[in-house]
Amino acid sequence: MKLNTKVVTGKVKLNYVNIKEPKAINLSTEPKYGTTILIPKESNTMDKIYEAIYNATKNGLHIWNGKVPENLVTCLKDGDLLERKEYKGCFYINATSRVKPQIVDKSLKEIGSEQLYNGCYGRVSLNFFPYNHLESGNCGIGAGLLNIQKLRDSEYISNRSSALDDFDIIKED
Repeated sequence: MKLNTKVVTGKVKLNYVNIKEPKAINLSTEPKYGTTILIPKESNTMDKIYEAIYNATKNGLHIWNGKVPENLVTCLKDGDLLERKEYKGCFYINATSRVKPQIVDKSLKEIGSEQLYNGCYGRVSLNFFPYNHLESGNCGIGAGLLNIQKLRDSEYISNRSSALDDFDIIKED
């Protein structure tokens, strides 16, 4: 019997929003839609995510010869380990999909992907799944992106450094 691995989050912040058209990470991968989901560590959503990852791990036993691999990785990452202020106090998940997710507003009216951006708040439905990449030897739990509900606007997250951060003042001799 397959255990439930679907989660609908509470309020989360979106980053690296790629919902307009699918993109490939490199030439050898399939193009996908995706986003990074920033989840406050104290959120009630975390209990649901832990349970779904546990269930996905149990569901994966058949592809891992009946036991959890020692090198198992999960899509759930600790934002405090990054030097990014918007990730502090959060866990984050990179979720992708081959199929374009539906996007709705607070009233469940469909909205265009252009209304989503790095830094806006929303809710996300996810499906956690086990994988076993034989060619690379990677085993883990990934997150499939299902749907997005935009809740509110917020400050834009820039994922680039500024010229002021990159350069020093040069004084001509």
